[in-house]
Formats: sequence, C-alpha cells, structure tokens
Amino acid sequence: MASGGIDAVRVEPVAEKLGVTKGAFYARFKSRNEFLNQLLEYWRKESTVSVIAQLSAVDEAPEERLLRVLLLPFRRPDVKERGRMEMAIRLWAHRNKQAASIMEEIDAYRLQYFGSVLLANGVPAEDAKSRAFLIYSYIIADGVLPGEREEKVREQCREFLAQGTLLAKNSPTRQL
Repeated sequence: MASGGIDAVRVEPVAEKLGVTKGAFYARFKSRNEFLNQLLEYWRKESTVSVIAQLSAVDEAPEERLLRVLLLPFRRPDVKERGRMEMAIRLWAHRNKQAASIMEEIDAYRLQYFGSVLLANGVPAEDAKSRAFLIYSYIIADGVLPGEREEKVREQCREFLAQGTLLAKNSPTRQL
C-alpha cells in the first residue's frame, strides 16, 4: 500500500508476499474487504492507540512529553515508509467511507492527545486546539513530503511550535 496505494493491495500479491496460497488467504479472511477492514484496524491500533499509550505510560515532566511529541516521527528509522502508508490511507479515505471513518477517529484521537500535552505545558485552552493542529500538521507533513529537510529547519519548527510552553521556558538554551 505504501508504494502503490490501495489499488495495489490485491489478494494474489499479498498472499505471495506472505508466502501463502490464495486459499490460505481466504481461509483467514472471507474477502479482500475483510482484509482491508482489518488492515485499517491494525493501522489505527499500531499508528495511534499503542503509540499514545506508550507515550502516556512514561512518567515525565510536561515539557519532556511535549519534546517527545515534537520528535515523534523522527525517532523511527522507517519514518518515510510510515509517511507513505499514512498518505496512502488518507488518499483511500477520500474514496472509501470505512477508511474515512477510521482516519477521522485517528485524527481526533491524536489531536486530543496533542492538545492535552499542550494544556499541561501551560498553553491556554483557547489556543491548545489550534496549536495541536499545527503540531499535527507539522508531523504529518514532514513524514509525507518528499526529500529531506535540514535538521536546522526542523529545530526552528520545533522552537516555533513550542513558543510559550513550559518546554520553551525551561529549555531556553536547549535545542528542540
């Protein structure tokens, strides 16, 4: 899906890649649609629910949590592959109600979490939602835009997004 989009996700190539027959595939999944629905559910859990659970489980100061959020996509070696997968699912969501519903749920869950991190960092409630959206947009865009950005550019983006937070106040000399 990451390299060819949803139309590339066909039973025969998937079965072949998994090293199983079409019959074995259909023994596990009743249809391609069932497989795709389970794929969406897996993406929801793996890309959002488990990530937020892991982040929330760490006992740390609010500013450290915000820094972890801002660095989230850059801590994984497969950031570009995950970005392409995210984009493929988002494009699919424009044509499929089930994919759209899952992506809306994922977006709402991620935005709510980012907003709660910002609130804990002293961002006023009336600003937290829009700031969370900016952080989310930054994370998504950096993962899906082609090419590499200089670390200096990312650092300046993180500093801009952290302005007025405990992270910025408690780390004036620390590079974000």
